Amino acid sequence: MANQLDYKMALRCAHLSNEVYRDFNDRLRFSMRPSLVPKLFNIKLTDTQVALLEDPDTQCGYIIFRGSNADRDWLNNLDFSHWSAVKDAVLDNKELNYPEVYGPTGSGVKIHTGFTRAYLAARSDIHTTVQNSTMTRWILTGHSLGGALAKLCAVDLQFNFSPKISVETYTFGAPRVGNKAFVASYNRRVPNTWRFVNGNDVVSGLPRRWQNYDHVDTRIRLNALFSWRMISGSLQDHRIDRYIAALTKQVAKQE
Repeated sequence: MANQLDYKMALRCAHLSNEVYRDFNDRLRFSMRPSLVPKLFNIKLTDTQVALLEDPDTQCGYIIFRGSNADRDWLNNLDFSHWSAVKDAVLDNKELNYPEVYGPTGSGVKIHTGFTRAYLAARSDIHTTVQNSTMTRWILTGHSLGGALAKLCAVDLQFNFSPKISVETYTFGAPRVGNKAFVASYNRRVPNTWRFVNGNDVVSGLPRRWQNYDHVDTRIRLNALFSWRMISGSLQDHRIDRYIAALTKQVAKQE
């Protein structure tokens, strides 16, 4: 059963998704609890970075996936081919011998090759941490590519650790990751998912529907959908600070 959207938690996750872009080393701390030391996993082969933060006071753990190319200017150098190349579009899970987590054999579930490999590179480290943790609630979050990996991780944890733990997902400007069969499986298994889209964020529209990709539920739209400056506005809208600003206003309205 899906819970009600918590905008304060969404804002917290947006800050986490922003702060994970800082220098990814032993000095990294998060503003929500600066005293907590995160576990950091950096897999250079696939350029996958993920931070795990455990808060014993609330029995809540956070898995924060870093978006791709943190030092890159998305506004000037957005590489559409990375998200939409047909040759790297959707993947039958049997190719990776990894079918059960995302859907039973023969279900027709297909997911993006690059996203899957990036997540699988960090999977064993994440599993070990969750398995040995006392946290009973895990919140997964990420911006851009980080949001795509958060969705793949959410299904994985639900499959392997439920009902020992609960799983929630907050993503910001995340691309599509799989086909309709994947989405149906995901929505059934991880109903506590909130997929935030700010204005005309272009990355949330990638890869394209004509490539048989679909979005998971539930979309939360921030700010107006249309803009006179459609292209430049959509690139600006992808910035994580724009998500933080919009959520800050939303939280203020509710107080």
